[in-house]
Amino acid sequence: ECLMYRILVSNAETRKAFDIISILTYTFPDVPMICGNTEGTMSIKRHLERIFRGKAEVLRTDDVVLCVEDFCAIADKYKDNQIVFIPVEEKTIVHFYKFVEKYGQKNYVYILPKVEVYHLFRDKKVLNDFCSENKLSAPAHYKVEEIDNLKPEQFPVLLKPCVGSGSEGQYRLYKWEDYTDSIREEVSKKNYLVQELIPNGHDVQGTFYLYHNGEMIDAYSHQRIRTSPPTGGVTVLSKLHINLPLIAEGKKILDKAGWNGLVMLEFLLDERIGKYKVIEANPRVWGSIMLSEFSGRNLLSNYVRLCMDQNPLFNYRTEETYIRWFFPVDVLNYIKKLGCIKGFWNFKNTCFINWSYASRGSAILFNLSNLFNIKNIKRFFRH
Repeated sequence: ECLMYRILVSNAETRKAFDIISILTYTFPDVPMICGNTEGTMSIKRHLERIFRGKAEVLRTDDVVLCVEDFCAIADKYKDNQIVFIPVEEKTIVHFYKFVEKYGQKNYVYILPKVEVYHLFRDKKVLNDFCSENKLSAPAHYKVEEIDNLKPEQFPVLLKPCVGSGSEGQYRLYKWEDYTDSIREEVSKKNYLVQELIPNGHDVQGTFYLYHNGEMIDAYSHQRIRTSPPTGGVTVLSKLHINLPLIAEGKKILDKAGWNGLVMLEFLLDERIGKYKVIEANPRVWGSIMLSEFSGRNLLSNYVRLCMDQNPLFNYRTEETYIRWFFPVDVLNYIKKLGCIKGFWNFKNTCFINWSYASRGSAILFNLSNLFNIKNIKRFFRH
């Protein structure tokens, strides 16, 4: 009997999900897509079905109880299909673990680690502790209550939420006096990690992995050329860069922990000792996933192939490959720099976030509707 598959991508309204759905629709044209409708409204359902020409189903990822029931409803509605679960956002993945705990796997297929391993990689403090205990490369770190007793030479330090992405909620303390009452108050509201602030904040390298049954299927790394904001943020322009020693360093961490599935590790170069230190992990699909497919590493599509009991496919490109968030982010950079960005109009061997792999109609529709809302416009101009 031939199994029928569908692919479920949650948080379908987001920028990252747009690229995931575009890539998978292009790569698996015969496998129907289920787009998770976070808001659960009819207007969003129509909007998603117009953009993606796939089924949109209610998947309210902002609430654990509703999300668990929505996962169950989707499984029941498509009970004659195997549903490939794509790990898009961390909060949704945590809800999915709760669903499996309550209802069992049902007809979902996926590659995820054990739940305790997942939380190890999601929590920056737990990951930092794990790496230190196992003599793996990580920054020096302290407890929040130790800040007042730090020696002057132990500054500067970086305070960051144990769970969260991007630079939101982070504070840099260069001396005791920087630890103000308002920062203390914010830090008291949730779990924070205190790490040494590595002086060179720009040489960040990401390493990206796909594991299956405890074995590394493939990995690659990339080098950021431009980010938004420029001090370090989302990728605006990156280049595939196979840093074998760094990939091996990350593999040590993943092997020791018993990882399974997709994960990104972020390393920062400590120039004082000439060594990269792991600063955080993204245990899910990452924002620049398109470079994986464009370069022929195929980590996302191979995740789906393995879920469908197919062999992984590798078709590495030999030339240098780039990923770029050209519109609107890099265009705004260009305007701000008054046109002074070297090589700005060079598009050779480049894939474009929210454009490549999508049909022209859906890309235009998505960019117009999702990027030109007030929240995003403010964010772009703030950077």
